[in-house]
Amino acid sequence: SPLSSKRLMSSKEVFITSTAGGIMPVTKINGKKIGSGNFGKLTKKIYNIYWNKHKDPNWSCSVKSLLL
Repeated sequence: SPLSSKRLMSSKEVFITSTAGGIMPVTKINGKKIGSGNFGKLTKKIYNIYWNKHKDPNWSCSVKSLLL
């Protein structure tokens, strides 16, 4: 079921994801600080895993290599 803004605002950490931006912390919702207002421990861990895999040649390839 969808998350309510009340539930999100009471969370310790909130993040959003995209293929271009990876993992991005949500530090405020409607002006209210979420957690510490910075990366939370879990969000930072997922962020690091994502970008490490992004750079891993077993998981990715460069656009240049696709054009050759």
